[in-house]
Amino acid sequence: MSRERRIARIRAFGRSLTPQLLWDFVMVYLAILNLGLILFDLTYLWLRPFYFRHAPSITRIYDPVKGIEPEPLTAEYLERAADLSDQLAAGAPPAELEVTLAELRSLSLRMLEENSFERSGLERTMIRSLKEMQQYLWEEPGVTAAVREMTADEGVMHFWSLQPDPRLLPGRVEFFEANAVPLLEVNFYRSYDLSGHLTDNFWKIDLPFLLVFATEFFVGWFLSVRRGTYNTWFLYPLFHWYDLLGIIPLKQFRLFRLFRVASIYIRLHQSEYSKVGDDMISRTVKYFANIISEEISDMVSLRILNETQSEIRGGTHRKIIHSVASTHRDALSRELANQLQDLMTNEEVRKQARVFLDANLQQSVDSAEALRRVPLPDVVLRPLVVAVGQTVFNAFADTLAATLASDEGHAAVEALIGDTVDGLVVEMTEGELEEIVTEISLQVIDHVKDAVAVRKWAYPHAPPRSVFTEDMGS
Repeated sequence: MSRERRIARIRAFGRSLTPQLLWDFVMVYLAILNLGLILFDLTYLWLRPFYFRHAPSITRIYDPVKGIEPEPLTAEYLERAADLSDQLAAGAPPAELEVTLAELRSLSLRMLEENSFERSGLERTMIRSLKEMQQYLWEEPGVTAAVREMTADEGVMHFWSLQPDPRLLPGRVEFFEANAVPLLEVNFYRSYDLSGHLTDNFWKIDLPFLLVFATEFFVGWFLSVRRGTYNTWFLYPLFHWYDLLGIIPLKQFRLFRLFRVASIYIRLHQSEYSKVGDDMISRTVKYFANIISEEISDMVSLRILNETQSEIRGGTHRKIIHSVASTHRDALSRELANQLQDLMTNEEVRKQARVFLDANLQQSVDSAEALRRVPLPDVVLRPLVVAVGQTVFNAFADTLAATLASDEGHAAVEALIGDTVDGLVVEMTEGELEEIVTEISLQVIDHVKDAVAVRKWAYPHAPPRSVFTEDMGS
């Protein structure tokens, strides 16, 4: 694309950029930024060990927000260990080393007794460091069975000692600095605020966003009332409940702002000047969303189909047919009898029936072998057969209409229809027909399951042929 065309497109976009569209762009980016900060805050304590080791600047900036300080006992413990390392490097005498070792043993016991890792939720980290220190003792040259049988408390005491050989101490300190220190230094202490809760100052970061979102909500409410968007003034917060919940200044309601992003995204997607929905991110999200929705719907469908097959094999359909037929038998018989009476008294219906009868009688004269043997000419036989047929039909129709017109006859026809319905129910639930219908139903469901199991998202351009297509082709 040439430079002139790009400039022209930019100018055209600028002319079409309405205040509402611009505001939606700003709000969607603010909402996404706010959600990103909320997710960062929610996962900060969990990911803090990673930040501490690989991005220490993040912990230096964000630790004060969560009220995080170095855990005093752990910090003192690491400080004494660093002092011991300095003494070894300076060649301090054993007596001076023993003083520092005694302090380390005392601090180790205090850390175990007070569980200094409890508040940070890093108890497993402390246990891991103790096990690694104990494992190191087991690998020292000349280790005895008594050392191997030591508990974790006893192992720490032995680790910070000159036994069994003072020459082993530098190796222990080097191992501690390389393996235990990275585990211990991530421990932290969280202070409590005046209300007795753990310090959490994220609200100071969230407050500007909250004020912007609250302003947008109330301005939108005012404009909707002024424009008469809804029938009454209190419907706006009902239709925008997610925005109302999202501006409540409690951390439990922060994730409702996700709906705000969704609503603004929809407005941008519907805008003719916005490319939202056609961008790579939107297409990628839509692609994977379709995959997830299809997989979930397929699993639900297969579950329903399996349950349906189980119910059919268990005979549930028989109970349903019997229940429905017995409940509606009388009403069905009465309605069919009424419909039959209406047909017999309807002249238009009878006229069409006579036309149909005449056509069939004419065909019978030509095809019936017995009528051909009658010693009458065709000009006499044909009208005679038609007249007899019409007479029989009229007599039957009149008799049936008269029967249905009387209460006794109507009741008799209803009873006959009811017996017919009962016979059909018995045939559908107990006879050979029921077995055939059951088998066909199970096979149809199996074919549907095969079709549902096909992952259509994997074949966007050429989906595989289903069993139905193969059967039709054959």
